[in-house]
Amino acid sequence: MTASRPEVAFVVQRYGAEITGGSESLARAVAERLSSSYAITVYTTCARDYVTWRNELPAGESELGGVRVRRFPVTEERDLDAFNRFSEELYRRPRTHDEEIEWLRRQGPVAPSLVAALGSDGPRFHAVVFFTYLYYPTYWGLAEGAAAARSVLVPTTHDEPPLQFGIYDEVFARPRALAFLTPAEEALVRRRFDLGDRPTTVAGMGVEIPAAPDAAAFRQRFEITRPYALYAGRIDAGKGCAEMIAHYARYRATGGSADLLLIGTLAMELPSVPGLRHLGYLSEADKNAALAAAAVVVCPSAYESLSIALLEGFAVDTPGLVNGASAVLKEHCLRSNGALYYGDGDEFVEALDRLTREEGLRRALGASGKRYVAATYQWDVVLDRYRALIEAAARG
Repeated sequence: MTASRPEVAFVVQRYGAEITGGSESLARAVAERLSSSYAITVYTTCARDYVTWRNELPAGESELGGVRVRRFPVTEERDLDAFNRFSEELYRRPRTHDEEIEWLRRQGPVAPSLVAALGSDGPRFHAVVFFTYLYYPTYWGLAEGAAAARSVLVPTTHDEPPLQFGIYDEVFARPRALAFLTPAEEALVRRRFDLGDRPTTVAGMGVEIPAAPDAAAFRQRFEITRPYALYAGRIDAGKGCAEMIAHYARYRATGGSADLLLIGTLAMELPSVPGLRHLGYLSEADKNAALAAAAVVVCPSAYESLSIALLEGFAVDTPGLVNGASAVLKEHCLRSNGALYYGDGDEFVEALDRLTREEGLRRALGASGKRYVAATYQWDVVLDRYRALIEAAARG
């Protein structure tokens, strides 16, 4: 007789094959790969879009990739402009606890039935794994004693203004164990919070090296004739995309001829810039081909805890060009020797020009990046780290 698998809950704000946010992709990838060791139930919302948190997916239970998924409705849609105005006001001055709780409510996704279900179900779980420190389900889910007592927090932390809020002292004090994506993220968290002697590890995320993506077919199908830089992810000013496009426009104005292709969900208005194209949401196979055919993968966000797109580019020999204001991205550059980083528009233009013109440099960086991924981001090692933390949390 086969022994039953211990039950483990995952808590994440959005979940699904079509949802491409970093922490959401991480949660799904880990859940599906750990499902042979644990009977995993994901607690998530009916939202597909993080801008509004509008309910678009049906509430109730389903199965995805061998994982049980329970979706709960969001009770308040978000007005992003009003939320941003409120946030900027709070960032500029000291805040009361009540104001920070109000900010958390406005940020969302407000899903009280998710928190209530987790509270009632919590005692039966071997462990509860929370993804992302920032959102309503994590704050209120960790406030439930039964869930917090055997919890792992995967905070996916960025150096961003809300990290200074007092409510996050509560969040980081509650979990039994913590998993980080990079050494730089762990260092950031330890500077901000006292983690004591609780179990922690840099678990990372596994990156699979795809078998020979058909870069030539991708170029032909999308009628791409020039070298191009690629951005993959949410196309959003908050992810550094507006600044990236402004830098790219400067590159074109100084005589640069490479294109800039964007793949992913569009969450901002795109200016008219020669060579700028949005290809929309691509299948996994097309995304891998787009990465392989690119001269460089651009990662413009100053707030990163890992950057899946950069590592996936490394996996197909494509170098990176990253925002040096992100400690995580800069650390990837220095540890891998697979990418260049920039501090301003001038450095962006110079680096993009070199990467698109100098094949020898591009090949050397791409090969170094691929070795880095193969040595550091293997799924079997990553999953062993998650299992060890889950068992440490289960011991309470």
